[in-house]
Amino acid sequence: MRLSEIAVETGKQIFYSKSWNLRIDEELISDLIAEARENQSRKERLCLHPKPEEIMQVTYLALIPPYEEKVHCHPHRPEVLIPILGEAESRTFDDHGKLSKSQTMRGDSRNVFFTNEGKWHSLKVLSPEYIVTEIGEGPFHADSTVFFGEKGG
Repeated sequence: MRLSEIAVETGKQIFYSKSWNLRIDEELISDLIAEARENQSRKERLCLHPKPEEIMQVTYLALIPPYEEKVHCHPHRPEVLIPILGEAESRTFDDHGKLSKSQTMRGDSRNVFFTNEGKWHSLKVLSPEYIVTEIGEGPFHADSTVFFGEKGG
């Protein structure tokens, strides 16, 4: 598997690229999907940024059903999502946890999705596999993601 050659695994289903100069190809996407299938979390990440302290954070996520995120927000940063492969439902919620919007994110749509900082959201995978690129501002800290119902959410 090529992932271990080009990235360092943290043991938390996260690989950090050894350099920003990384070419994402079909083989690398297949490796990410294979890793996600083996994880109990049904999720694998390849961070193109070499460490969590980077200001620019670009991550490829492979998600396998029945993957469904908990409702969460990012209090200090917006998030840009670019679907690459497959299909997922993106959901946003009001401050009481009530669904306010739902939309399908498809890898073949060429659409870009944006989530404002502090906006509650989640994602549910609808296809056999889903690959999405997530772009956000770093550095990543323990309070960068807050789950609804926790820490004042």
